[in-house]
Amino acid sequence: MTCEHVTLPGGATAIVCSSHRQQRCRCGRSATLLCDWKTPSKSGTCDAAICTACAVSPTPDKDLCPKHAAAYREWKAARRRGALSS
Repeated sequence: MTCEHVTLPGGATAIVCSSHRQQRCRCGRSATLLCDWKTPSKSGTCDAAICTACAVSPTPDKDLCPKHAAAYREWKAARRRGALSS
């Protein structure tokens, strides 16, 4: 069982316990983020569990897993090449 201390609005605290195991990033660290790359999945995003060290944030509140960070870099490079050839 995983338990964590949470600070509530107004300064009160609570202990929240869950039977779910803590998700882990592929690097082994605790995953606190999910990949936001758009996919045709049920949720609409990749949702790979990632830690803050492995995540790439191309914009505020958007986090990408290493696989999709590489895809994003390729997409940006292709757009730059397209803009230069116009």
